[in-house]
Amino acid sequence: MELSLENVRTGATLALDPYRALVGTAAHAELCTESGPYLAALAVRYPSGWALFGLSDDPDVTLNRRPLGPGARVSPKKGDVLGVGDERYIVQTDGDAPSPGEPVPPPACLAYVRSPDGAEECRAVDHDLLFGRLPFCHVQLADTRLSRVHALLAADGGFWYVHNLGQKLIGVNKKGVQRVARLGDGDELLIGPLVVRVELPAGQTDAPTVTARSGLTRPDIDTGPPAHTTDVGEQTDDGSGETPTAPDLGALRASAQRLDGWLKRHEPVPLPAKAGLTGWLESTRDRLRRFWLDTPETTSARGLRDQGRWNEAFEVLDRAIRARPDSPDLLRELYRLYEAANLGELCYRPLRAIEKIADVRGTPDPWVFEALARVCEALGPQRPAMFDRAVAYLNKLEAVTGVSKARERADVMARRALRDNGMPTARRADD
Repeated sequence: MELSLENVRTGATLALDPYRALVGTAAHAELCTESGPYLAALAVRYPSGWALFGLSDDPDVTLNRRPLGPGARVSPKKGDVLGVGDERYIVQTDGDAPSPGEPVPPPACLAYVRSPDGAEECRAVDHDLLFGRLPFCHVQLADTRLSRVHALLAADGGFWYVHNLGQKLIGVNKKGVQRVARLGDGDELLIGPLVVRVELPAGQTDAPTVTARSGLTRPDIDTGPPAHTTDVGEQTDDGSGETPTAPDLGALRASAQRLDGWLKRHEPVPLPAKAGLTGWLESTRDRLRRFWLDTPETTSARGLRDQGRWNEAFEVLDRAIRARPDSPDLLRELYRLYEAANLGELCYRPLRAIEKIADVRGTPDPWVFEALARVCEALGPQRPAMFDRAVAYLNKLEAVTGVSKARERADVMARRALRDNGMPTARRADD
């Protein structure tokens, strides 16, 4: 299936590279835009279909009016609208997109990252990683040998791939890679000044290793079947051959409501001001966590969530949040769990708790405002007062980012007008 983008303003249709295309104002982007960030997005054709990755924290990079943030990944469909700066592009295809099957969790991967000073860090990787100089990159280093957004480590169909996003070659096992290469156990990457060794634990090495090639050729992407795929009924819990039981959403909802009430009563505690070395460590903690983005609990919960074991994932997060209620990372993972389990009515509380923490610390988070506006708008048909809250959060988002949200506010008010037309007003939502 070929992919192209139709410019809404000019009507011109832009055919993308059959396998990979960068979108942005950069000179080396296959689709050069007149406005927007240096690199806005990456479109890749995997054996399972097309994937679209966000490469910028610019709020003007959107898909169907929702931000496509750094590292975010979506499967573009015909009719989707990609926004980059002042331009809008409609996704066009030459056929029907294949129906998505069951998502294949990324295989376990350990990345040992060695910086120029010789320090080496080990990271358990369970989601796509961006490497570069810009602060939003998961692996960030202020070194001019590293491009602003240099490389993307991504998984698909049971394999890991490294994508070169810059103009210079990256290395895989001392061979140059211009665009993309599939990785195997023990491969060593050279990304600017960073040396990254990839290890796939036992049981994940049945995928054939593909050596790096210069440029994107068909064998780089279409090489053999996925490492391991199973039907839903064949998925096992621990290798014992037993089929896991279906998650009990009723029990999950009841437990989540108890945690919801506990979070509502909790008020975040301001961080104490510290001087000297301790103060310096506290001030740099957030920057360090740009690299160490996950805690053991969030990594464990995400793995269980990807397997559909939502009750177990919730138990991990419930214990961790009650021990550390002022951790935005844990609360964000709780929100993602609710979203994955289709428990939209519970998504508000963890986001509201993150907002309270940000207010106490004096660091407003635009992502939280945007997510809260979206959740409140979704809850509006059942709780009309939530429409007002959605508008309030859009106002906050506009104040923090300086980007007009007039169109989004108009959409929310239009939905409220449709909801209230001839319908009784519901009671006001709890705070």
